[in-house]
Amino acid sequence: MISMYKLTGKILLLSGLHIGGSDAGIKIGGIDTPVIKNSFTGLPYIPGSSLKGKLRFLLEHYYGVVDRNGDVSKATFNGQRNEIGIVFGHLEHDKINFTSYPTRLICRDANVIGGIEGFDAMEEEELLKNALSVKEAKEKMNSLFVEGKTEVSIDRLTGTVKQRGGGLRQVERVPAGTLFDFEVVMRVFIPEEKEMHLKILLEGLKLLENDALGGYGSRGSGRIKFLDLKQDGEKIDLSKIVLK
Repeated sequence: MISMYKLTGKILLLSGLHIGGSDAGIKIGGIDTPVIKNSFTGLPYIPGSSLKGKLRFLLEHYYGVVDRNGDVSKATFNGQRNEIGIVFGHLEHDKINFTSYPTRLICRDANVIGGIEGFDAMEEEELLKNALSVKEAKEKMNSLFVEGKTEVSIDRLTGTVKQRGGGLRQVERVPAGTLFDFEVVMRVFIPEEKEMHLKILLEGLKLLENDALGGYGSRGSGRIKFLDLKQDGEKIDLSKIVLK
C-alpha cells in the first residue's frame, strides 16, 4: 500500500540566483550565461532536479554516506541503513537484501509567483503580507525577473583583473526578492518510515538555507529562505529544526 503527503510553501531569494539555461542565440555583447526560463512565459523557474540534487548532495555529506571514492549507492554505511539513498533513490537495487521500493521524494519545478520589497528586516508574517503579484513585481523591477551581473577573473599575484582571459562577462541572475512557489511530495510505502523521512527532508531544507542554490554560491549567489511551509496544510516551523 502507498500513501503520500505533500510539503508546500514559498522560496524567497535573499540574493541573486543563477541556474543555467540554454545560451542558443546569444549575440555579441549580450548575456554570456543566461538563466533557465519557461519558453511559454519567458519567466525563470527553479527545476525540481536542481532542488532535489542540491538537497541530496547536502544530506549525503551531512549523514556521511559518501565514501572516499564518491560512491553513494551502498545500502548501509557504518552498519546503518542508508536512508538518504532510500529517500532520493541512489541504491543499487540488485545488491540489497531488503525491499527498497521506488524513490520516495518527488520535487516539483518552482515557478515565479511574485516578489517582496525590502525583505531584509521583515519577519515571516510581514514578508507574506508584503508579497507582490507577478504583474506588480515586474512593474517594480522593470524586467522579467532577471538582472545582469558582471564577473571577472582576478590575477592571484596582482589582485587585479587578469590581462588574458579575465575580461568582463555577464552572468544573468534572478534578482533578490523574487518569490517562487515550492512543492515536494513524499511517498510512503512503509508507515514506520514516515516520521524519519520527514525529519530528513526538513533537515535538508534547513541545510539548503544555510548553503546556496544554483551556481556561484561561494560568491554570494543563491541564498534562499523557505516561507509558509506546510505539510498537507499544517504549518511547519523550520526554525525549530536543529542541525547537529
